[in-house]
Amino acid sequence: MQRGNHVTSGLDSVLRLQLRTGRVVLLAWVLGVVATYAATVAAIDTTYGSPEELASYEATVGSDPTMAAINGTPYGADTLGGVVANEFGFIAAVAIPLMGLMLVVRGTRAAEETGRLELLRSRAVGSRAPWLAALLITGGALALVGLGMAVSLVAYGVEAADAALYGASVAGLGLVFAGVATLAGQLLRRAAGVVGVGIVVLGAAYVFRAIGDVKDNGWRWLSPLAWQQETRPFADDARVWPLLLALGVAAALVAAGLVLVGRRDLGSAAVASRPGPATAGRALASGLGLALRQHGPVLLAWAAGAALVGAVFGAFTDDVADVVAANPDLQAAFSAGAAGDPTRWYVSFTLVLLVLMALGAAAQVVGRVRVEETGGRLEAVLARTVSRVRWLATHAAVALAGGALVALAGGAGLAAVTAGATGDAAGTLEATVDYLPAVAALTGLGVALFGLAPRATGLRWAALGYVAVVEMLGETLKLPDAALQVSPLHAIGRLPTEPASGAGVLVVCGVAALLLAAGLAGFRRRDVPR
Repeated sequence: MQRGNHVTSGLDSVLRLQLRTGRVVLLAWVLGVVATYAATVAAIDTTYGSPEELASYEATVGSDPTMAAINGTPYGADTLGGVVANEFGFIAAVAIPLMGLMLVVRGTRAAEETGRLELLRSRAVGSRAPWLAALLITGGALALVGLGMAVSLVAYGVEAADAALYGASVAGLGLVFAGVATLAGQLLRRAAGVVGVGIVVLGAAYVFRAIGDVKDNGWRWLSPLAWQQETRPFADDARVWPLLLALGVAAALVAAGLVLVGRRDLGSAAVASRPGPATAGRALASGLGLALRQHGPVLLAWAAGAALVGAVFGAFTDDVADVVAANPDLQAAFSAGAAGDPTRWYVSFTLVLLVLMALGAAAQVVGRVRVEETGGRLEAVLARTVSRVRWLATHAAVALAGGALVALAGGAGLAAVTAGATGDAAGTLEATVDYLPAVAALTGLGVALFGLAPRATGLRWAALGYVAVVEMLGETLKLPDAALQVSPLHAIGRLPTEPASGAGVLVVCGVAALLLAAGLAGFRRRDVPR
């Protein structure tokens, strides 16, 4: 029974509470994204400091379908702002939507799932107050990110109006996914399910945007990523209406979610959970069976998504070859680089995207393990004959196998479609296998954090973000070799354009084993909170 006079009563109290408990996460998101963007602006201003260098960049990259597929169409690529927008395109397309999605989920469905929201609602707090508070905080954080990006550009001489439009378009993209989280949060009971829906929407948006940009057709307009891109803030034909489209869709999603939250019971969802059988099956009687039941559906969804992304991006291989053949500047760029063959370079870049998806899948499994502890379910499991080491080792094994499954599914999809263009499907699959130690290393880091410093388990996402920055922006930022080698993907090598480093593979495998062992040993010794 609700005690508040209104569904939004207690908003100010909830707002203060969410700010107090989530300030570290908020600062990490804002400072991490803005600092990476500012460093990118500084590096590109140094590399392309003259109009001639900018014109050369536009001539080389402006018609490159690989860049269009991965980063989006490079509008205004003969300006500093346009070059930065293109080079930072992949990071922005992933980090900003995830920021909007996860910040909303953290303050709402995650709190509801663990019971904290029930305790809060026992006071004079309305049903919509936690959601409104999370949306206000998320919107403020996204506005700070957009402002930080705009200020970074203005500091290097970009027109304030262009910089402001770019920053607003980035914030608008994040708000769309905050709206997705708000609506999906009323449809599904589990926070992991809401995050999963958001990731599926992001994956579909990325694919639609890539198809539209490479094929130059209307598929792009199905993607919120394209709405941000199509504001074209640094081109001569800059426009505001795609930003208004994004804000309108975000408002509609938020409104629909807030209507539904006022019509459901706490802890329920519009999509009702199926009643389970009266007794568990034989498979669920074992720790492995239970772990597969918990993580299997999510991992299978990741694998299907990776296979689809690999197949769709592989279908662009012929376009890459045709455009490079018709562009002398691109031919010179690829001839001067280590890759040489543009199709193999494109396959290599796509393979990195697929491995990043595998790392994300494994990280999500580790996060679910932490939820088992904070939700109080782990204590009941360990009260029986299940040992701590065996329980964590089982879930770690599922995370490792699941990450490998996602990577191999993506590699298989890519290899199957590109076999005709490259004539080397086996090489793509071999490169995928060579990258599996990197999946083990990031999974091991998550297990080590859970076992040794459980409150810092979320840092696994920061590690994944660092790997993505190194792989996508390492050369642009001119990072020192020591910083590059921290990424397990970089340590192994850029596959399949170059052979895997035997020493790198051994080091990454050793680090993965040490991290897994440290996590198991730490969990064996630490307390499990009640």
